Amino acid sequence: MAAATPQPPTLPIIAMGQLIRVALFPSAISDLFVGITLAHLSGWPELVLPWLLIPASLGIYHGAMALNDWVDRVDDARTRPERPIPSGAIPAPLALSISAVLITGGLLWAGAAGPAAGLWMLAVATLAVLYDLVGRGPWIGPLLLGLCRAGNLGAGLMSPWLVGASSEPELKLLWLAGLYGAHVFFISRLGRLEDDEDSGPLGARPTRALRGIAVTRLLIPIAGLLVLSAGGRPPTPQLSLGLVLAALLAARGAWHAYRTMADGAREGWTRAAVGKATGQSLRGLPTFTGAMACMGIFAGGACYAALAFALGGAWLSGKLRSTFPLT
Repeated sequence: MAAATPQPPTLPIIAMGQLIRVALFPSAISDLFVGITLAHLSGWPELVLPWLLIPASLGIYHGAMALNDWVDRVDDARTRPERPIPSGAIPAPLALSISAVLITGGLLWAGAAGPAAGLWMLAVATLAVLYDLVGRGPWIGPLLLGLCRAGNLGAGLMSPWLVGASSEPELKLLWLAGLYGAHVFFISRLGRLEDDEDSGPLGARPTRALRGIAVTRLLIPIAGLLVLSAGGRPPTPQLSLGLVLAALLAARGAWHAYRTMADGAREGWTRAAVGKATGQSLRGLPTFTGAMACMGIFAGGACYAALAFALGGAWLSGKLRSTFPLT
């Protein structure tokens, strides 16, 4: 394939924002915000330490984004020359340095929250780096990405134990993190099908991925019921109302996925149709964590704030993409 036509120069601040995918920062914050508030259903955390996991997550998340561009710089020069590194807006060594600084900074924030928090976020960072370095193919990449996002939400869910405020981890909460990781796994499986990385016939594979996306959404209130009623303790009326609201929001997202799945199966899947379905699924991520936040909004104001941030963050992310496009 012939080399792509050189692109016009990009302003350094725009290139930096594109390199680290600054438009996606609300997503990383939302994972931790929702996780922390679900771990503290009665109200806001008494300690400031759990909130240190948010800058930790941001450093690892955006550092991994920069590393991903550095790893893909050769292929991007051929297929996506407008990206910051192949366009020359950011030299490759500088991009690698930015990645290292951000990831290291994130780990330092996590360590400041507590030794257990530092080790947890080190595991998340390792998954993120492995995804960048070896996360190719139809299965290993989605698996690593799903584990990474599950670990990110799990840090919030385990935050009382990670920062030393609780002597025992509430392991039952990890069911929610596992469900979130499965949801991200299916989205990543779908996204792989729009790239030239997977040139095989599409067949029914997009339909199966969308079915997984829909089913994991519908399981949110069921997982929530299992978590909240663990140990034979039935949910309070407030938590029951939250579960109903979570079910409604989850059902709305599942309906969109099923409708897209039916349209694709009827009209025949194309790479363009898969790309559109992937974009829709990614934009729906905030409502996934938002549905989880719904489970506690009648138990305390913290979950209400987390839900508002999840939904407002999706709007903010869309606005930021007009300035810092996701190339």
